[in-house]
Amino acid sequence: MSLPFATFEGEVKPEWIDGNSHMNLAYYLVLFDHALDLLCAEWDLDWAYTKRTQMGMFAVETHTLYEQELVLGDRVRVHSWALAADAKRVHVAQEMFRLPDMARASCWEAMMLHVDLTQRKVVPWPEAQRSRIATTVAAHAALERPGWVGRKVAMPG
Repeated sequence: MSLPFATFEGEVKPEWIDGNSHMNLAYYLVLFDHALDLLCAEWDLDWAYTKRTQMGMFAVETHTLYEQELVLGDRVRVHSWALAADAKRVHVAQEMFRLPDMARASCWEAMMLHVDLTQRKVVPWPEAQRSRIATTVAAHAALERPGWVGRKVAMPG
């Protein structure tokens, strides 16, 4: 696995442009979600897993920073980290960069839970998925933790 995981690239679509002539904030999350899907596929936690097992991942908490506006046609690359995990949770972080200049446009982090969809209850990861996640967390632990991770929304002062 590359460090950080960086296989997703996307493009700002016309229907994502708002009245300010830039990408609406909701679509940053769409791009982050598409990148998360690729990371989940590495862990065998993708939509095929959900269909096969009736289990999936839910976001329980997220935080987004918007640093550069994106406009129609801008291309982006998303880098993803697995920062920590336990029996039922994984903490992920992502950075979105505008191509080709690699200016960071946005950062996003989330706490994800493993859920049994038949019971709508948080349950432990199956061993194979837990092992894959743990391997990624260990690999990403060798990297410098992004400085923006763990921030909170607050007024200065």
